[in-house]
Amino acid sequence: MTPQAAAVRQPPPYRDGNVLRWLAGFGVSLVGDQVYFVALAWTAAQVAGAGGAGLVLATASVSRLGLLLLGGAVVDRWGARRLMLGSDALRCAVMAAAAVATAATEPALAVLIVVALVFGAVDAVFLPAVGALPPYLVAAEHLARLQGMRMALARGAIVAGAPLGGAVVAAAGIAAAFALNALTFAVSVLALAAVRLRPGAETKPTEGAGRAAGMGREVRAGLVVAARSPLLRTTLLVSAVAELGFTGPFNVGIALLAQERGWGAAGVGLIVGGFGIGAATAVVVVSVLGHLPRAGLLVGPLAVLTGGALVAVGSAPTRLWAVAASSLLGVSVGLAGTLGTALLQAYTPPQYLGRVMSLSSLAGFGGIPVSYALTGLVAGLWGPAAAFLGGAALAGTAGLVALSSPALRRAALAATQRRTDAFSRKEAGRLKSRCHGFVRSRKNCRSKA
Repeated sequence: MTPQAAAVRQPPPYRDGNVLRWLAGFGVSLVGDQVYFVALAWTAAQVAGAGGAGLVLATASVSRLGLLLLGGAVVDRWGARRLMLGSDALRCAVMAAAAVATAATEPALAVLIVVALVFGAVDAVFLPAVGALPPYLVAAEHLARLQGMRMALARGAIVAGAPLGGAVVAAAGIAAAFALNALTFAVSVLALAAVRLRPGAETKPTEGAGRAAGMGREVRAGLVVAARSPLLRTTLLVSAVAELGFTGPFNVGIALLAQERGWGAAGVGLIVGGFGIGAATAVVVVSVLGHLPRAGLLVGPLAVLTGGALVAVGSAPTRLWAVAASSLLGVSVGLAGTLGTALLQAYTPPQYLGRVMSLSSLAGFGGIPVSYALTGLVAGLWGPAAAFLGGAALAGTAGLVALSSPALRRAALAATQRRTDAFSRKEAGRLKSRCHGFVRSRKNCRSKA
């Protein structure tokens, strides 16, 4: 029986001191992330204008996304807890070095690019490591509740961290912001170091952990596992398509819509605030209900509801209507994201959690530049409302894909639920052997040639 499926009597996550320590460490690191991004973007804009800010942020994003799959394989090879602590400590060291470098001389664009490149590479390990840990902290029936609490932390970190970063940069400069980042990551490491995994859930290094060779083979093995699982591949596909439809219209389209209809900056703030209220409501619902045995059955309808809410926002005749529709959008996106992540964690074989969570991060972040570009293009040709209609079509398509998958519809978050995805240890081993045999056969063919 896997750690995810083991029926363990334990208190709810909000009363579990071990889980609360993990949430505290993770939450502090999220605040540091927000301070970092705001400070980096603002300073780059001051040093090199809008183009420089775009270049620095693009460097950070490409560095992180380009190494995520490799980061997931590293996490599975050496263990999620070990890599979570190591990468968080390294982020602290990078920020401390950046603080010293920017305090000694005036910030230069080249220095900011190097900081963005290195920090993004370290983040490519931290994200799958921290994402793979919840199944080793709580039993399967508590995963949705824990994901809801984690999402609440993420929203709160944006509210607290972004203004804090702006205030520190304005008052004391980027060196002080980097020093504050180093402090937050140091506190995060101390809190996370006190976290203990559930008995029997300790991740162990895989064979050959001392060899760098074969890492690409392990990345491919993770892709094979995700592709061969009807549940995993459908959940990842639904997440990627829904995010592609939602991110651009919400982050870019709302500003264009408010400008077109004369709602002003205050209107943008109210609409975004309505989304935040809806997302917070979703977190409360998940935290109160906790036990969601038919979680997979809800993913499809929630994606369809997201599409309907996007249409309502784009066609809103008044600002108040747009705020109400945005609140509904927050509820649907919050619930769908929480349940989708919890299902991925519950149904992934333990030895592949890092790689599957790196794929989940790619599904969430990888389409953001494309979504932004498409939103701007469509809005420029046919107006902001058309961009919301396009996003709704993508979200609705994601919902139909989810509803058409029997594996996802039957998926449950319960410790005693039989796993319908056929991913026992034996099956995972068979998939790994098949993948390794494929690699060996290719080598033999090349040697004979």
